[in-house]
Amino acid sequence: MNEGELLRDYISQFITLLNDLNNVEVQTDDEDQAMLL
Repeated sequence: MNEGELLRDYISQFITLLNDLNNVEVQTDDEDQAMLL
């Protein structure tokens, strides 16, 4: 796995985590929320 694939995997996992947190109504920072755009 090269660095680009690894970074995409980490970003994908982060976005999934943010979506899961939003689904259970956990408040997230605007900076973190911006990652979903």
